Amino acid sequence: MINTATWNQWDDIHSTSEQLKRQKKACEKGLSPLEINESDCNAVFKGSSSKYTTTLSNCTCRDFALRKLPCKHMYRLAYELHLFNPPCEVASTDVPQLNKNEAMQIIKSVLTPEEQQIFGYFCYHCGNNNASEELFPIEFANKLIGANLACEVTDTAKLLKHLHISKVRKFLPPGTKSPRTKAELIDIVAPTVNNNDIIFPDEKKCLTLHPSVSHLGHTIHRQICIMYPDSEQEYV
Repeated sequence: MINTATWNQWDDIHSTSEQLKRQKKACEKGLSPLEINESDCNAVFKGSSSKYTTTLSNCTCRDFALRKLPCKHMYRLAYELHLFNPPCEVASTDVPQLNKNEAMQIIKSVLTPEEQQIFGYFCYHCGNNNASEELFPIEFANKLIGANLACEVTDTAKLLKHLHISKVRKFLPPGTKSPRTKAELIDIVAPTVNNNDIIFPDEKKCLTLHPSVSHLGHTIHRQICIMYPDSEQEYV
């Protein structure tokens, strides 16, 4: 049985601007829990560098450690447990998965030979669990997105990794001391950064594999290596 009193302790702070930002970020697809235990009211989330354990009263992420107030992971847990109404639709990760032949048919029909090799190398980096993301020129990025071969990254921390540290520092709240490492800096600013304010050089887009093919990263790479044996692709 869910103990609503644990979550109710935060009732007085949900309407502040800082909390509203976290509530919105909690709706993003990339924040779906890896594991959730409804009876014990806890969950595990994938972070930028490690996994976070989250309950209705605390979280092991840096944002909660610094503020001691509900972070985006805690809000997502509350959404999943139906204890708190999200401000927008919570993105679903339930996407039908393609098999190898279906994926390769799309790749061959949509991409040029050169683009296929670029995409194959991208799949190599992403692997079978979307372990990576990369910046692509906007025209090629839109082509991959339109074919449901890739999708834009929405995880703010992952987006910030592709900015120079000097640009990430611009998101620090006034009077906040900048930490020594970029990873620590991203942990501090990510919860309140609007993704629309993250601008990449030459208007590039940050992509990862689409959920329908993300389980086929290595398989697609191997198939493209076979198709283009003289390319600089490497077998995995």
